Parts: sequence; C-alpha cells; structure tokens
Amino acid sequence: MSNEMVIRNINVDTASAMVSDYGAHVLTWAPRGESAVVWCPSVVHLNEGKAIRGGVPIIFPWFNFGFENGRVTSKKPKHGFGRVSFWEFDERASNEGHLRYMLSDEAIDDTVLAQFGFGGIPRFHAIYDIEIGESLTMALTVCNVGNVPFAYEAALHTYLHVGDVDCAKVLGLEGARYVDTTLEDDPIVVQGNEAVAFSGLVDRIYYSTDTLRLRDDALGRTIVIAKQGAPQTVVRNPGERNGNAMGDLSKGEWRRFVCVEAVANRDGAITVDPGEFHTLSQTISVER
Repeated sequence: MSNEMVIRNINVDTASAMVSDYGAHVLTWAPRGESAVVWCPSVVHLNEGKAIRGGVPIIFPWFNFGFENGRVTSKKPKHGFGRVSFWEFDERASNEGHLRYMLSDEAIDDTVLAQFGFGGIPRFHAIYDIEIGESLTMALTVCNVGNVPFAYEAALHTYLHVGDVDCAKVLGLEGARYVDTTLEDDPIVVQGNEAVAFSGLVDRIYYSTDTLRLRDDALGRTIVIAKQGAPQTVVRNPGERNGNAMGDLSKGEWRRFVCVEAVANRDGAITVDPGEFHTLSQTISVER
C-alpha cells in the first residue's frame, strides 16, 4: 500500500470524477454536461492525518466521537480512521468507470482498533466500490474475518453542490423522526409536512431509508439520493457563523453545498458476526 497522495482523474463517456487514494475519497463527480454534483472547495488540502473537506469522506468505524450506552464517547480520530487512511487501490478489480479500494485491520494500529469496545481486537476487511457514470454509486462492504462479532458506525458523508443553500430544500423526509444535534441533549423531533430548508445551522440524523430529492432552484435541477443498507440519513449545512469559521473553506463557500449522507450510527450501528459482511451504499443522480 502506497502512502503517496494519488489523485485519479476519471473520464468516461457519461461523466467525470476525481478520486483520492488517501481516504478512498471521491472529490468530485459530474455527469457529462452538468456542473459538479459532488462538491469540493476551491482549495483542497491534502495533509496526511487530516481529513479532506468536501467530496465524500468515508466515515468508519465510528461516527463523530463514537456512541455507546446512549451517549457520545471520546474515540479518536473523529469520524474514525477510514477517512484518514491510505486505502489500497485494487487495479485488477478496477476499470475505466469502476474503482475498488481495500482497507484491513492490518493497516491500523491495535490501540486504535481496541476502541471498537467489544473486549477484543476486531479483524475486518473493507471493500469500497465506486461506479462512475450517469449516476454515481459508492458501496462500503465490511467483512468480519475474525472470531468475534463487532459493531461499527459508518456514513458516506456526501457534499452535494447547490447554487445557493437558501434556494435548496430536501424532499422526502416529511413526517420523519430525527435527532437534532444542534439542541441540548440531542432531542428526537418530528419533521413537519414541509421540506427540509436551510435558514441556519442544520445537523440532523433522520430515521429514514427513503429515496430523497435535493431540489436546487438556483441551478434548476434536482439531485436524487438513494441508499441501501443504511437505516438513517444525515442532513447538514453549517450555516453562516460555523461555515465561515471553517479554516479549510473560503468565506461564503458554506453556501454552495448541502450534505445528505447514508448513515448507520448510534442505535443504527451495524453488528457483523464472524464470517459475515454488510454493505452500505448510496447512489446519486440528477433529474431536470
């Protein structure tokens, strides 16, 4: 496995994309004739040990600082080691529009793996498949190659490009329950009959497996987000104050994205028995 910062530029008849071997991180994706759908900032910072902003970071094997016994814990690194690891590019299983990456427990220090919390060191093999075309499909498969079960959290933390967040709304979550992480004690709230709009900081974990639509009136398009193997969906935008405070974003760039993520976290964490596997996937497409 190489520790070089390799960026792969993918061009097929129907789309283009950029993917970093560091983090197995999709940086951008655009169907032919469209502006970018997967968003990254104007300046992308590539620093070993730090997560890349924008694109699609792989959150694995814990979300935020982890969650156990009904509370957020203090695992490190934040959002797990998946997004700050060099994944192995599998040339034999890859082709022009399909990239495969792999990561195993052998690449991770046992002191980090011990934070899984099952009383032993979990042994896993993760495969990440990226299909680039008129739609973008990303699939994270985690196999338990050890002798004891383990549980993990995961997310495909997708930044979607919008013309202006004030003109964007997420459709398909009407009536869904969600955890509002912007409020004290993370209460459960029920979405009304209206679409999700962005008038400030929004950071919510929705209990929804439905296909969603991100309507962007500024660019005159709708991004369709479908998923499998994920019991929840995170919807997020940092808002003005938090967005402008992000050191790896230029001022005002927070207005150009909405995060809609396939997620399995908190009480939706995935347990994998020895010899078993689980796949979490998300597919992005555009309709006019």
